[in-house]
Amino acid sequence: MLSIQISDRAKSQLAKLGVGSERFLRINVVPGGCSGNSYSAAVDDALGENDALVYQEDALRVVADRRSTPYLDGLEIDYSDDLVRSGFRLTNPSAAKSCGCGASFAVLSPLGGAQRS
Repeated sequence: MLSIQISDRAKSQLAKLGVGSERFLRINVVPGGCSGNSYSAAVDDALGENDALVYQEDALRVVADRRSTPYLDGLEIDYSDDLVRSGFRLTNPSAAKSCGCGASFAVLSPLGGAQRS
């Protein structure tokens, strides 16, 4: 399992969306955004052969494709219902850089510089 932190607000909202028992949260890293990578998140109920369970707490499960798992360690998931920007917020403190809006990020290359994956 990876080190993923999910706030109580996010857990509550995920439960409202039906995450638990048969359904899980799927998070993948996809190319895009001004920093090179973005998170894709959805509620799902079908595991693929390339999927890995990356987090579990009671009935709450988070699944990712195996290509994304190295980029999810340290991920923090929160939920905000403020008027300006409501929704889930996924941040990774180990990202090399992120864009101003927080929607995309870059990772460190083996040589120590930021890179798009």
